[in-house]
Amino acid sequence: MGAAVLERIGNTAKNRDPTNDHRLCVFSSRNNTILTFTRPSGTVISWTSGGRAGFKKVQRSSYEAGYACALKIFEEVKRVRNEEKIEGLHVLFKGFGQGREAVFRALLTSDGALVKELVTRLTDTTPIKIGGTRAKKARRL
Repeated sequence: MGAAVLERIGNTAKNRDPTNDHRLCVFSSRNNTILTFTRPSGTVISWTSGGRAGFKKVQRSSYEAGYACALKIFEEVKRVRNEEKIEGLHVLFKGFGQGREAVFRALLTSDGALVKELVTRLTDTTPIKIGGTRAKKARRL
């Protein structure tokens, strides 16, 4: 990576320890979107979901619910940033639901500008099935 690229990545520095980053876990399924904000040790600071944002049943998995969750968790990140020092934020995405894209887009808006400054890494932890389970026996006629 060139020096210009490193300068643009916000808090990334050569002497930083990535294990000191707070984590924002984004789990997006077909039925819901769950965001969890944790300390570097793994203790949960705050969490929110589509249901907690006021959406019921099918709407919990919608793009709007994911966006609303993102805004709620961004407020929590800002509050914690004022109370304690946040060196960096490691964002982990898991799953293929609509909320995943909503959280990513919310980071790019003016609402997510303060949180975007803290982001040091974006990681996709979605498990991908390779091979999978054994196929059913072929039917003989």
